Amino acid sequence: MTGTEAQSLREDYLNRLDAAIAELPWRVANDLRSGIAEELDGLDAAEVRARIAQLGDPVRIAEAAQDETASAPPAPVIVVAPAPPSAFGAKPAMVDTKWFAIVGALVLGFGSFVFPIGGWVIGAALVTSSRFWRRWEKAVAILLPFVAWVLMFLLSALLRGLSVWSSSDSRNPVIPTAYDLANVALVLVVLIPAGTLWLLWRLRGRDAPLR
Repeated sequence: MTGTEAQSLREDYLNRLDAAIAELPWRVANDLRSGIAEELDGLDAAEVRARIAQLGDPVRIAEAAQDETASAPPAPVIVVAPAPPSAFGAKPAMVDTKWFAIVGALVLGFGSFVFPIGGWVIGAALVTSSRFWRRWEKAVAILLPFVAWVLMFLLSALLRGLSVWSSSDSRNPVIPTAYDLANVALVLVVLIPAGTLWLLWRLRGRDAPLR
């Protein structure tokens, strides 16, 4: 019976304590309740009464804990400053710079005017080396003008072949004509520079190489 009475006294006191410390910060309230519950554990009824008398009213305990919490200095805020960049840090590779990509695009589009054929080859090498474009973007700028030229050449040859067949013309339909030369000029003057402008347009907003 004594054990049951001790348990009842203990639970009643802890319930009153729970109500009193409900407004305290969770960690403070949890530590306070755990400590008092441990002190009352294992005591008989007489010992529980004596210890409760020593502890006092739960409301007073909660007020004391609240005052102690309010007067405690705030926890220090640790600010971790970012590490300063090394003065001797490794510089990005030349092919990973934006200016390299811009130069490559310009050489691709207009290098043939200064150095026929070779200028375009150099530009294509620079563009393919840069990592500021995706592979499909490079393929469109480099290959699309020549795909267009091949299609125009085949269409021209087909039309000439039909003309020769219908008019008994003896000209060889695969020999280039002035129309074919105009197609080449169209590729050099319009389509290849258009590819350069498209690359520069795709380059907008990209300040770092693609991974």
